[in-house]
Formats: sequence, C-alpha cells, structure tokens
Amino acid sequence: MARPSTPGFACRECGWTTVKWVGRCGECQVWDSLVEQGAPTSKVTAVAVSEARAARPITQIGTESSVHRPSGIGEFDRVLGGGIVPGAAILFSGEPGVGKSTLLLEVAARIAQAGARVLYVSAEESAAQVRLRADRTGALRDELYLAAETDLATILGQVDA
Repeated sequence: MARPSTPGFACRECGWTTVKWVGRCGECQVWDSLVEQGAPTSKVTAVAVSEARAARPITQIGTESSVHRPSGIGEFDRVLGGGIVPGAAILFSGEPGVGKSTLLLEVAARIAQAGARVLYVSAEESAAQVRLRADRTGALRDELYLAAETDLATILGQVDA
C-alpha cells in the first residue's frame, strides 16, 4: 500500500486527522483510536505445506542434518551443546556493556576464518562502530560480511544475497 503524500494519523471511529499521534481523538474524544494513515496492513494467510515440510512425529525426525559448528571459544560452544547449529535462533542477552556484541563479533570472525561466509547484522551500532571494534579485536576476515540494519525485509535480502 502506498503511503500518503502527507504523513498523519486518522481516528478509526470518526475519521478525524492530525499530523502527529495523540492519545485521544480531538473530534470524538475516543482514547487510543488513532492509526497511521497509509500504514501497511498485514494479513496472514495459510500456506499449503509440502510433504517434505509437513509436521511429523518427533521420533521420525533425523539428527544427521543438525551438525554443530564449533566457534573455537570453549565456553560459548559448551553452552550451546557443542557449537552453533545451522538454522538455529539463539537469544543472547545480558547487562549493557558486558561484551555481548564483542563476543558475537569474535564468534562470527572465527567461523569466517574457518571458511564459512558469515553475515553479522547490527541493529544498534553503525557499521563504522562495528568495524572499529573488529580492528581492535583482530576480527577482520574476508568472509565476514557486515550490515547495520533494522529493517527485517532488508536483512532477509542481505541473507539471500
């Protein structure tokens, strides 16, 4: 859906418009009724699943394709049961400033050094900031790609590329 030429918000109840969001409609006084004009709406639809991707009993699932890729950082690999499994999603959290990004940059660099192509995406820091850290920690590798991005569609495009 194309965005309107003038961004703004409209009341779902009466249609009143304003250029910035407010908690209460200025016309009908209904709370939390303003929505962004031209905001994309998503509709989830069921997709036919191929037989190869259909859900199966867990006892029929093989484990041969879930080979761990060790990072070479002992404790990191131990926590993950031997390394990173391709296709896995790993939630990594901790207090600000404890070195999460530095550790993950090091893991990415070691995997890239082993010959795998790695995409490091930073949604919080600029590419220049990550590059400076890579310089300091010795994590510069030709197979380590860097994207500073917050848009999921753009990130998925980078993964495909």
